[in-house]
This record gives sequence, structure tokens and C-alpha cells, in this order.
Amino acid sequence: MPVADRSTDLWLRWDEHGDPDGEPVLLIMGLGGSSRAWWRVLPALSEGRRVITFDNRGTGESSRFRGFLSMRDMVQDALAVMDAAGLDSPHVVGVSMGGMIAQHLALDYRERVRSLLLGCTTPVGRSGLPPWRLLTGSALRPAIGPRRTFDLIAPSLYCRETREHHPERIAEDLRIRAQENTPGPTVVGQMAAVTGHDVRKRLPELAGLPVTVLHGEEDGLVPVARGKELAARIPGAELVLLSPCGHMVSTDAEAATTDALVRHLDRAQAATAAPSTAPAR
Repeated sequence: MPVADRSTDLWLRWDEHGDPDGEPVLLIMGLGGSSRAWWRVLPALSEGRRVITFDNRGTGESSRFRGFLSMRDMVQDALAVMDAAGLDSPHVVGVSMGGMIAQHLALDYRERVRSLLLGCTTPVGRSGLPPWRLLTGSALRPAIGPRRTFDLIAPSLYCRETREHHPERIAEDLRIRAQENTPGPTVVGQMAAVTGHDVRKRLPELAGLPVTVLHGEEDGLVPVARGKELAARIPGAELVLLSPCGHMVSTDAEAATTDALVRHLDRAQAATAAPSTAPAR
């Protein structure tokens, strides 16, 4: 089990997929999720590429924590995984909260990022009321179980088309999610980082970096207006809107999401024309 140690009581589980000598890619998952959540798109992304996934602290097989996190904390976690995996400057794919982490990573460590794909995310944290379905579901999970929790939060995550006509896809997600053991304090700690996220004024610094912004037009958790704003603030960014599609882009629009990911990586590889980083051995 590959582990990136940040201290004696903080470690991050990571895994390698695909071609050890292929183009390097780092995937960063969103709020409360572990690396298992990449299961729908991972096979296509791993073809001819070296893909690294990891469990954010407090999720999967990474160490647990209590308290609040900052974006800087989670950027340092991502860097620790990159260093442990021998990644100098991978293509970085981040979704939701993972997309926020990816923005900070690219802004603060531009030389460590080859390109960015930012999915269902935002340049600024939430204002106003918190996502009550998500927070309530996380709090009640130990008492009512993953299935009933999932029923509570599904309207915020999936578009109406999937909920009404493709419930089997949500059931597939539930089977994966049921394997998770993410405690409530993890979600609360991560939400603190999300609330403090605001890079709107800095995004022009990403000029020249290949960037794709991917967003579902029916996203009930991160409004599509946030995705449009994100793309507009990054010079040269490509905006890809999916419909019908909510926050769970790889479930609501699996084929279109996979296609957008692959097209971005192919385009970014051609644009950067940089040698792949040899894996650490």
C-alpha cells in the first residue's frame, strides 16, 4: 500500500494506475469522497497514462483527523503524494472540492502543474446557507446508514433525468459509496476549507496553462454560473457544459465526461510537449 507520510500521525494512501512510463496525471477527489469515486472514468484515463489517485486525509485509507482544514493543508497533502509518487509536474484533474485544491496548487506551485481540468467546481467558496442536504446526510450517516443518507443528498448531486429514468446508475454509485467510512468530522473539516476558498483575483495568473472547465448545467450543489465564471477568469480556458447533467458528472454524463477528460489530456500533452516524469522506484 503506497503511503505518503507527512508526519508520524498523518499519512495519505495513494495508488498508481495505467502505464508506468505514460504521461503523468494526478486526480483529486471532492468533499467527503475517497479515490474509489473515480471508478467510472479511471479505465479510460489510464490508457497510455500514469494515473495517480489518492485518499484525501480523513477518507478511504488515509489518516483520520478532527478540527478544521485550509486549502493550504490540502495542497500540501497533494504535494506530498506527488513527491512520494515521483511526479514532477503532472496534469491535474480535480472535481468539486478537489477542483478548488487544484486551483490553489496551480497558483502557488505553477511549476508543479502541467495542465488543469476543473470539474463541477468554483473559484469562490459558498456564501449564504450551507448545503443542508449534504451536511445533514453526513451527520446522520452513522445513525441511518449509507443508503438512507444517499437518498437524502441525491437531489443535490444528480440531475432529474438520472434520478427519474436511470436509478440503476445511482444504485451503482451507492454500492461504491457504501464501502466508504468517511466520518462526519472529515466533512466538517473540509467544509471549513471550502468556505475560505476565493481565488477570483488570482486566476489570471494561470494564463498560458492548458485549462478545461467542465460543468453540468443542472448542478444542484455548485451552480453552473460558478463554472462559467471560473472559465471566464482564466485566460484561454476551455468551457465544456454538459446537459442533462448535475454535480455527479461522471454518473449523469459518463460518456461525455470521459470524452472531455481524454480530449483535454490529449490537447494538453500536445501543447506542453514536455517529457513525462519517470516514476520513482
